[in-house]
Amino acid sequence: MAAEPGSVQFSIGRVIGDSFGVLARNIVSFGILSLLIGLIGLLFELFFLDTSQLEAAENDPAQFEAAMQQINWWAVILAGLLAVIVNVLTQAAIIYGTFQDLRGQKAGIGDCIARGLSAIVPVIVGSILLSIGIMIGSIFLIVPGIILALMWWVYVPAIVVEGKGIIEAFGRSRELTRGRRWHILGLLVVIIILMIIISIVVGIVVAIATPSGLGASIVNYLFQALLTAFTAVLVAVGYYYLRAEKEGVDVNEIARIFD
Repeated sequence: MAAEPGSVQFSIGRVIGDSFGVLARNIVSFGILSLLIGLIGLLFELFFLDTSQLEAAENDPAQFEAAMQQINWWAVILAGLLAVIVNVLTQAAIIYGTFQDLRGQKAGIGDCIARGLSAIVPVIVGSILLSIGIMIGSIFLIVPGIILALMWWVYVPAIVVEGKGIIEAFGRSRELTRGRRWHILGLLVVIIILMIIISIVVGIVVAIATPSGLGASIVNYLFQALLTAFTAVLVAVGYYYLRAEKEGVDVNEIARIFD
């Protein structure tokens, strides 16, 4: 039986704790998902995006301008677009897996990918629109961009879980996050600080253990894959608590659409 609206509260500690729990229980499958989907962007970066000249000129201002002129900016833009696509496709797949875990079931890697692909068009188009909106908003003293990011934080779950269209998903996310955006901001600040600390520690360990550039790149790729998986879980868990608090629904009711 569903709980009364308001009986389950959205809280920073609860969302973070449950997210780590879900990721720990699915570390292998979610990690493989992130690594597989992330290969799209990695291969493009390795074979088509050459920033070596820019990296070599970082400590030489005299060469910096020349290096900037030689960079293929269309490739850079395409790499950024691929990064968005890879991120949201991973998020869509892992959101499905997260809800299966929350209801006590296991989701196979194939099932997660299939669910992610089924929502790929609205998710990708919506993500591009979101990125453009946040970018434009950020031009105006950054604050509008942050507001839009918080307002649209759960638009991907609205598509994957509720089957909303692109415009509907933005409206649904705005509705669910209303009244909780300060909490979401606090949640994201805590996560960003935590990730910065972890990345510094990982960077130090990598620098000591793998002095070669290839080794460092591999470890960084693995770390980024886990970070992508965790942020996807975080969004799914946050979406669940927002709905549970506002609508009094339990996880089984929410995930019934997957049956």
